[in-house]
Amino acid sequence: KILRNLSFATAAPGPSQGYPPMRPADNELLCRVGPGTPMGNLLRRYWWPVGFSQKVTNLPVPTRILGEDLVLFRDGAGKIGLLDRSCPHRSASLENGRVEDKGLRCCYHGWLFAADGRCVDMPAEPPDTPLMKHVKARAYSTQEAGGLIFGYLGPAPAPLLPAYDLLVRDDIDRVVRAGLDRCNWLQRAENGADPCHSMALHASVYPSIALKRPNVVYERTWYGMRFGIKYEGGSENVFHQIMPAHTRRLGARTVDKRPAQYLHFRVPLDDYNTLTYIIEATKTEDGKPGTLTTRGSHSLPPNTTHERIDDGWWGIASRDQDRVAQESQGVIVDRSKETLATSDQGIAMFRRMLRDGLYAIANGGDPMGVIRDAAKNRMIEFDAKKNFTDIDETYKEVKAEVG
Repeated sequence: KILRNLSFATAAPGPSQGYPPMRPADNELLCRVGPGTPMGNLLRRYWWPVGFSQKVTNLPVPTRILGEDLVLFRDGAGKIGLLDRSCPHRSASLENGRVEDKGLRCCYHGWLFAADGRCVDMPAEPPDTPLMKHVKARAYSTQEAGGLIFGYLGPAPAPLLPAYDLLVRDDIDRVVRAGLDRCNWLQRAENGADPCHSMALHASVYPSIALKRPNVVYERTWYGMRFGIKYEGGSENVFHQIMPAHTRRLGARTVDKRPAQYLHFRVPLDDYNTLTYIIEATKTEDGKPGTLTTRGSHSLPPNTTHERIDDGWWGIASRDQDRVAQESQGVIVDRSKETLATSDQGIAMFRRMLRDGLYAIANGGDPMGVIRDAAKNRMIEFDAKKNFTDIDETYKEVKAEVG
């Protein structure tokens, strides 16, 4: 019944050349991601980054996603476990446990859990206790790719982890990192579906396109959307929005290094916080095997937004511009107060895709971008490119370093 009444983003621009506003109830539906919520059920059909491969070694690592508190560990055989952080015995946190060859041992009474959640030791119980066969920690599937650990929290069978180019290529140097955004996941995801913000928000680093009206070609694809943007003067940009919340782009806002290819994963920690994982990739010389550098996660202290700078525009450093804009909307923006214009076509398209995904799983299907056929999961390449930058004179004509 809830899904039948959805009304957002279903109408084309009207006489006012704008889209109708969203109802508060629909906004709530799109934003809430906890267990049992409609959007939470949809997002659980996808694989999500939950940690860094190089950071999960001999200690358990706490993580949070979609409102669930979990713990990562690597057993003696190198297998990654992703378990509910609460021990099924007496609810002590497995974050305080000890990693052993066979799994993760709880600090409270020593129960030992394998990577698949099975309890394999209860030291205070008789050796032949039948209880051990019936106790299992909630465990989720994991895979490693591109320096990241991915988790799948949805129903079995799990789909394939998509073989995005920056996850699977051998001939690239990768830097992986993540940053905390103190706002709802949808604000961060919609930024990736909004090609018209760059000419304003990023005017300080792209003065050649500052406040120039972009000519955008919006293309719906099997994985999400492709945006082709042209500006007066010949500047062009192509980037991709990958369902449900990811962006594949060429980054040319740089001072001390070459332009690089980027893959952003905007991970909903809960309804109020988002962790954006980033893979930055540059091609190696002569196709040699690449390196992996893990910078880990960072966040500003609470109640801190950004350092003001003198740039002649907004006073926001390049690295903070997107985050500051979305956090300034509020932790969860009230979309019933929006005035969407024709230049918000990408936002409207993205919301329709979310609606279609909700309908798909309600009818027993898969949402957009989910892959189950291995023959269709060969390396997935993207033509992300940009022919301009105004920071480094060396790169007046920017060429992708991966491609």
